[in-house]
Amino acid sequence: MGKIFTNLDTAIQNHLRMIRESSGLPDDDDSLELLARGWREKESAFIEQVGTMGMEAADEATDLRRGFLALTQSGSLVAVGPDNNGARRAVYVSIDRRRDVPARAESEDARISGEVAKGKEIIFDKGPVKQSSAVYLLALLPSALALTDQNEKLDEATLALTKEFQAVDETRFDEV
Repeated sequence: MGKIFTNLDTAIQNHLRMIRESSGLPDDDDSLELLARGWREKESAFIEQVGTMGMEAADEATDLRRGFLALTQSGSLVAVGPDNNGARRAVYVSIDRRRDVPARAESEDARISGEVAKGKEIIFDKGPVKQSSAVYLLALLPSALALTDQNEKLDEATLALTKEFQAVDETRFDEV
């Protein structure tokens, strides 16, 4: 087994195994290492984008006035805007070559059920998806930003990360 894969959290390793199965990659350790390298590149891109956008790393998102961006253990992105009279703009993006989730889903009237915290799934009563995989990294927008500005920043961050994640996947899958 490769060094990058074995150094990932067990939950991420399990997700990468599922992704390998659903992606059509060969059922071997090289495929897992390939996915692990890509996952680490996505993690670095997420951290860099969060810093560029002036977002704050957090363990949980409890202030409804603040939008957030999450990187899940499976490598998906979830961007949720601030509360607007009980509804939130939400975008879910899965970049991996998975066949079991939508590539992109959006909702202008999303409603989250329960807490949003690292290590927990984001569950939507109404939203772009029913639930995400567990949150690995979570970043909050400054509460001083107006609602429209927060949604614009989240759209900008999601677009930039989507492009970067797609480039990582294209490079990694070209190696197979």
